[in-house]
Amino acid sequence: MKPLHVLCLIGAFAFASGVDIPDELKEMAQMVHDQCIGETGASADAIEGTKKGVFPADDQKLKCYLKCIYSNMGAISDEGELDAEAFGSIMPEELGRVLNPMINKCKDTTGPDGCELAFNFNICLYNADPKNYLVI
Repeated sequence: MKPLHVLCLIGAFAFASGVDIPDELKEMAQMVHDQCIGETGASADAIEGTKKGVFPADDQKLKCYLKCIYSNMGAISDEGELDAEAFGSIMPEELGRVLNPMINKCKDTTGPDGCELAFNFNICLYNADPKNYLVI
């Protein structure tokens, strides 16, 4: 996994969960978010809605935004395959205690393409633990 992907993943999870992290990691997470918004045209409202369990099945932009985030993190390959181990292998321990059970529960999620896979994975993560679900 590329070092930038590692930093973005750690930054994204830590930023979203309130863990104290260096400003440069927060900036990288924000850069990935901004890049994926720009690439997909996903709306901020749709992204925020996922935090409340709202996953509109007809929102292709949201689905591809989620894929973009995971692709930038190195967790979804260009071929649209999920690498759940990428999350656990680089996550800080304090985040791992909370997020690894969710990720392990959802590691076998599938989808016909990368966008659907990312979307289905997020639905699974939310259903596994709505209180600790996060997205950047």
